[in-house]
Amino acid sequence: MIKKNFLKASAIMTAGVFILAACEQPVAEKQGEASLPVISAEKIKAHVTFLADDAMRGRDTGSVEYQIAANYVASQYKQMGLKPAGENGTYFQTVNFAQSTIDQNASAITFVKGDKISTLKFQEDFILSGDSSNEENNASGEVVFVGFGIRATAYGHDDFDGLDVTGKIIARLSGAPSSLPSDVAAAASRSKELHGAAGAITLYTPEMNEARPFEKRFQRYLATSFDWVVPEGETRASDGINAYVSTKVSQTLFEGTGVSFSEAIEAAEAGDFNAIPLDVLMDIRQITKFSDPVSSPNVAGVIEGSDPELKDEYVIISAHLDHVGTCPHRANDTADAADDICNGALDNASGTATMIEAARAFADRGTAPRRSLMFLAVTAEEKGLLGAEFFAHYPTVEKSKIVANINLDMPVLLYDFADVVAFGGEHSTMGEIVARATARIGMTMAEDPMPEENLFVRSDHYRFVQQGIPSVFLMSGPTEVGKPAGAGLEVFRNFLNTNYHSPADDLGQELNWDAAAKFSMVNYLIMDEAANADIEPRWYEGDIFGDTYAPGAARAEMPVTIVSAETTMPDEEATEEEQDGK
Repeated sequence: MIKKNFLKASAIMTAGVFILAACEQPVAEKQGEASLPVISAEKIKAHVTFLADDAMRGRDTGSVEYQIAANYVASQYKQMGLKPAGENGTYFQTVNFAQSTIDQNASAITFVKGDKISTLKFQEDFILSGDSSNEENNASGEVVFVGFGIRATAYGHDDFDGLDVTGKIIARLSGAPSSLPSDVAAAASRSKELHGAAGAITLYTPEMNEARPFEKRFQRYLATSFDWVVPEGETRASDGINAYVSTKVSQTLFEGTGVSFSEAIEAAEAGDFNAIPLDVLMDIRQITKFSDPVSSPNVAGVIEGSDPELKDEYVIISAHLDHVGTCPHRANDTADAADDICNGALDNASGTATMIEAARAFADRGTAPRRSLMFLAVTAEEKGLLGAEFFAHYPTVEKSKIVANINLDMPVLLYDFADVVAFGGEHSTMGEIVARATARIGMTMAEDPMPEENLFVRSDHYRFVQQGIPSVFLMSGPTEVGKPAGAGLEVFRNFLNTNYHSPADDLGQELNWDAAAKFSMVNYLIMDEAANADIEPRWYEGDIFGDTYAPGAARAEMPVTIVSAETTMPDEEATEEEQDGK
């Protein structure tokens, strides 16, 4: 995998001493003659304790408890003197959501192969989610296999090269070929297009079926899904039909073509195949049931910039405020078998709390940075990055004036981390900014230690990327102070395997509040660097995300390129099954 990595080069800089006090004491640091602000571990603890309390019932999008959490954040902004940056002079931007489920009884797939007509059974043979834009969708046509169904011409991969699929139904594999860099593969897996086709089916491979049987993997498709509603007078196009079909059905579709399903998978991975007509006529009917809409606010406050020429530019710091509510299926994860509240202490009360205290550090220091800073607590991350997506489409400030996004999501504050990870930093000068900021307090940056998790596309910053805004997603790094290499990563993985999205992510964990203060300080420094730089953050020359989403924007020259032989396949379940949130 090609890694555009400047981290080692840029992190070798003079560094000061970072002084951590006990939890009841503040965090402060001096770098030469420049004094950095106080970050209070106790204040962060107070925020997390409030937001992750059982009374908040997991802060589910649209719930009364989420609104209480939003009011809490707004009250913190007001106390600090942040300017309201929501709607109508408030701190709130209301996001309206449609709620929908698939009608299992009315939705159907039938196909004709030779002289045989087959009618598929929902969940046993196929699965569909609902469409939040339309009550009924239909797609009919000939079926053609198009490999992974990915067009990534910058990396020499185009499954649609010379192929006209207009009016057809494309059959494609989940994920992406391993020849693509992991960030590119993950993004391509999430943004597959129909390219004129009437609809799509995704083929469930034997390997996927062995890992988890088809009928069990897609339970979430039966649950209520959310999507944001466009403002009145505007329309939002449907993404089109995409049904998953089982391994058994997939194998049947290739019968008589001269190519088996397994051979087609191998050819797609190799990238040297021609599209395969499957001699099948298929009809897909998707019927969606709608329930009452709900609304839930983003919360935005601004510290205005001090430079007359740059104050209208905004660096946005985001953290999702919502969590998943209650989760009865995970109740046995704690000693109390009756505990079904997913409190979300680390995901993401910790990110929200550290954002609030970084805002306080700027508010208290007396002098504003050159650019304006917006602190944005977003809703519905767990529903598919929806609150951030809505804001990125309809920001409360001029979109062209948003120059960067720094996203704080689920710092695992269970250990004293010695480095940080800036997901997406290799794509723009935001990574250089992070490297300079961390070096100021003697810390380093680490590369993505878990590329298989595809975290670059699984948090709110990615919605800003899709609007052409250079963005990074900050998390605590894999190195623990004073411990063997990888000790922090082990703690991180253990959290993912045990407490993540369960009632165990609560205040009973041994949270390291000094680490929380350090994380807030790191982000304060990153914001300070971005807001005071002479030149706004820029995409690198030739970067696929900049070229795709900001084709006309100014570019920066990449400082260092390191080539590694490593490649990583995207995790299919994380890239296509999961709604975009973690």
